[in-house]
Amino acid sequence: MYQFKFMIHGIGKVYNFLSPRLFKFSLWIVVSFLFCCNGFSQTKKNAVVLEFAGKAFSYYDISYERYLCEKFRLGIGIGLEGMSKLYSQSGVHSEFDFRFPVYGALILGKKKHHMITEIGVTFEEDWGIGIGTYTDLWPFISGGYEYIGSKFIFRLPIYLVYVGPNEWWPSVLPWAGLSIGVPF
Repeated sequence: MYQFKFMIHGIGKVYNFLSPRLFKFSLWIVVSFLFCCNGFSQTKKNAVVLEFAGKAFSYYDISYERYLCEKFRLGIGIGLEGMSKLYSQSGVHSEFDFRFPVYGALILGKKKHHMITEIGVTFEEDWGIGIGTYTDLWPFISGGYEYIGSKFIFRLPIYLVYVGPNEWWPSVLPWAGLSIGVPF
């Protein structure tokens, strides 16, 4: 049988991902998103962004963003960290490591060149064929420069992610990313 666990990375608590409380929170986010979809006059309310060393904490990820107003947007993305073969006593298993960042962004400035800050969480999903599914949760914040033109988006953010206490690196990791995208 497959297992499905939801664990806050570094804290070690396991949560039921399909709990009624989490479902209500997710439903609230979707309903809020739908109510805010057409709340301002900007013609291009969507964007697709390719990120290198971005919010998914992998080499690259691709995100969809919805502009709720001129200063605020919500986004969700997917990144593939890798695929591997695991060897155990029960045989060979394949593992796929996907990352799903969910975030909100606030724009600080009124021109095409401005500052941006983001806050969100990245879900790491390790899907192991024959061994189950495991979820880690990494909260993050970022701040940086953004250019939004009529046909091009360029972003250079600095990220801070909480990975929890461990023996290899500090609990909060900083790094820089690069994003390019297209508004539509």
